Formats: sequence, C-alpha cells, structure tokens
Amino acid sequence: MKINLSQRTLIFYGVLAPFIIFGSLYNLLGIISGTSTVISFGAFALFGFVLLPALLVSTYRQNRCTLFSDRISIGKKEYVFDSYAVSIVEKYLPLKERPLFSLFRTQYANLIIREKSSGQIVLNKDLAISLQAINKMKTFLLE
Repeated sequence: MKINLSQRTLIFYGVLAPFIIFGSLYNLLGIISGTSTVISFGAFALFGFVLLPALLVSTYRQNRCTLFSDRISIGKKEYVFDSYAVSIVEKYLPLKERPLFSLFRTQYANLIIREKSSGQIVLNKDLAISLQAINKMKTFLLE
C-alpha cells in the first residue's frame, strides 16, 4: 500500500503553485526587461518558478509512505516490524490548537513508530491525510 503522509499540504500548495510560478516569472521578466514598476527581490518573487516546484517534489519524496507486509518505508528510511512497533493514535485537539483548514475536525491522527527493544519513539508524525486513508492504514497494520 502506497500513501503520502502530507496529502493535504501537497494539495494546498499544488493549488497555489501555478499562481506563484506565473507571478514570479512575470516579476523576473519585468525586472530583466526593465518594465516592472514593483521590484521585490525575495526568493519566491524572483525564483518561485524553481523553488516552489522543488519544495513540492521534496515534500512528496520525504512523506512518501509504503506499507509492506513486513516493514514500513517512509521517505528513505525503513522500519521493519520485527524491530519497530507501528501504531496510529488518534487524539482530540481543542479549537485553538486545530489547523486552520480543518477547524471542524476534532480527532487528529499521529503515526507513531517505537523501537521494540527500548520503547523509545523513533517517529511521531502528524497524518495530514483523509480519514479514508487513515482507516486503510489502520486495517493494513492490523492484518
């Protein structure tokens, strides 16, 4: 089973990306041609057409999760079920601590990976994915 642990973040920035890319290209070409009236030299103002797609790709690659029958792989790291305990824990968040784009949800899930030998938490990651994907992950991990 393959899933990305930051689906909502990728969708949000994927919707904004075309506008930022167009604006940064327009701003850069205006500065180069000397016709731009507003000159701002921020990284996204001039090179957003390079930086934003690079950030989207790196976010996707770092949060790519593949579940196998004997291990879980997140990004480039692999956690074998013989050495690590993987669980999904749901928690309640009060209104003031909820993310801006999902204020009406009350339950949020975390992916927790612990070392079986020491009990130390190796990974504690917020799951910014849909409830269907969380339920699929739970059923896959319980099998």
